[in-house]
Amino acid sequence: MKGLFICFMAALLGACALPNDAVADCVERTSLSATSAGEEIAAFGSAYVRSIEGGSQEIFFLQVDLEVPDGTQLQVFANGEPAGTITVASGTGTMTLNSPLPAALAQVCEIGRIWVTDAEGTTTLIDGSF
Repeated sequence: MKGLFICFMAALLGACALPNDAVADCVERTSLSATSAGEEIAAFGSAYVRSIEGGSQEIFFLQVDLEVPDGTQLQVFANGEPAGTITVASGTGTMTLNSPLPAALAQVCEIGRIWVTDAEGTTTLIDGSF
């Protein structure tokens, strides 16, 4: 009887499983740590991603806090691709991307490493991963 139940449950799970190309919903948060260059300007940050309804509604939000002049431009990278630009005001900068995302980011649930650089993209200030 136990073997029959296990076979039934395995068949049920297999029948209800999502196809391989289905997009899963997700909600993730992470902290971004300062590099040595970022420590010099007291940089830190956080990032948040959310995907619901099979990826039809996605958001990628990033916030940085650092001691730089108002108007300072920063570059955001995700998975090695440019994700956007932040302009700092009162020591804080934010970036929000909503569906549809830039093609290079594909889906927010697949974002791994994130980093923020100076405007030229040459000095990494904060870094982290989901």
